[in-house]
Amino acid sequence: MNIVVLVKQVPAVSDIQIDKKNNNLVRVGAPSTLNPVDANAIEAAIALKEAVGGTVTLVTMGTALAGEIMRGGIAVGADKGVLVSDEALAGSDTLATGKALAKAIEKIGGADLVLAGKRSTDGDTGQIPPTVAQRLGFSLLSYAESLEVDGNVLKGTRKNNGGLETVEVTLPAVCSVMETANTPRQPKVRGTMKAKRAVFDVLRVEDLGLDAAEVGKAGSATEVTELFAPEPHPVGNMISGDSTADAVKKLVAELASKNLL
Repeated sequence: MNIVVLVKQVPAVSDIQIDKKNNNLVRVGAPSTLNPVDANAIEAAIALKEAVGGTVTLVTMGTALAGEIMRGGIAVGADKGVLVSDEALAGSDTLATGKALAKAIEKIGGADLVLAGKRSTDGDTGQIPPTVAQRLGFSLLSYAESLEVDGNVLKGTRKNNGGLETVEVTLPAVCSVMETANTPRQPKVRGTMKAKRAVFDVLRVEDLGLDAAEVGKAGSATEVTELFAPEPHPVGNMISGDSTADAVKKLVAELASKNLL
């Protein structure tokens, strides 16, 4: 089975900077890491590879530094990585990003199964898996808690209204994975050494058979007009006392003073 895992480099800090000229996140020079739930997608891919055989290819889009986040996946069992990198891709929204990633998957020979984390911590849209599925004409299974392949059928369980439902889709398919799906394994020494030596193929826009006008801000259907950090919530007051009764008495007095009682 040919499994592709879509992974992403995201800012590793909560206090990120915003470019006021183009309303994009400032990624150059900022600490970065693998999108956390993508580690669960990698683990799911490796577990399926161990169960049914095949290969696991990691694909990411970004700057040259974005390729470095794939080394952790190589260290725990992924076979190779592919970096989609081109200045023309800067500013791509989920529509343009999905188009580029789908073309990259086709360029490397297609896939039987494409896995991804349910969302990224920077964009938080969850739109890439369905976008890629639509572009490729694949089945889509979202928010998987567990996965199993039986012939040409992908079986997944997911939470629904307080219970679990089992969903079956025909391969080829795209599947988004939850952070509760598994516990990502830790790399061993041999895997770490392999990851350090790994060389990633790099695909540019022309390699994907796309024009620069089809990606980046020019190829995006949305425009970010403003981006800002949310207002911090005020810190609540802690009321304590010598005993529970004393604390309750002080709480009642505090609420009464504010005309809340």
